[in-house]
Amino acid sequence: MNIRFYIFFSFFLSITVFNYSFAHELNEKKINSLIKKYIVDNPKLIEDTLKKLNQDRSVKNFKSALNDLKEIPNPKLINKKANITIYEFFDYNCGYCKSVMNSVFNLHKKDKKINIVFVEYPILSKSSLTAAISSLAAQNQAKYFEFHAKLMSHTGKIDDELIFSIAKELKIDIEQLKKDYSNQKLMIIINKNREIASRLNIRGTPAFIIGNTIYPGAMSEKDIEKAIEIERKK
Repeated sequence: MNIRFYIFFSFFLSITVFNYSFAHELNEKKINSLIKKYIVDNPKLIEDTLKKLNQDRSVKNFKSALNDLKEIPNPKLINKKANITIYEFFDYNCGYCKSVMNSVFNLHKKDKKINIVFVEYPILSKSSLTAAISSLAAQNQAKYFEFHAKLMSHTGKIDDELIFSIAKELKIDIEQLKKDYSNQKLMIIINKNREIASRLNIRGTPAFIIGNTIYPGAMSEKDIEKAIEIERKK
């Protein structure tokens, strides 16, 4: 809790106790009564102190989760001179996620000072998980972003037939893709992403972390640019 509050309260209590002891023998009941009276007489101070404590905890939890997210080997578009990192949580069956794909790629081309991290967060269906694992498997053949774009551009059912069709179109070795798909390391990445999302209270897709702020829901290209500008001024 706020250290200034403790100092102030201790000082108040010590003075009160000192004066009170001249006339009465102080006991636990009387101390509790004094504390209760102080709280009743100063509700705003107590409220502000608790609010500050919760804010400090939230900031600490956010920073901890963000640091852990940085350690997860999610696919990234990197610019060497980047001063802002954008994390996008998405699901391949999410229509709103599909609507922001071009904006995300465009921004990376336009702004040479941003990094973009693609956080696979399949939550809508079993086929979402299939798509997420397949995309991560394609990364082992340096085809993640092409595979990602194809899946995001697709409207309709996602199944094995579609996965293999995209793989064939992108000249991905399908047997290698199947082998990589079975690698438990990919599921570990997804589970870690889910854990981070839970810690950050991210319940839906898309969701963005831009700098040190969470932006839930779809964002236009201009909205993302505005958020980047705000973060850079902090």
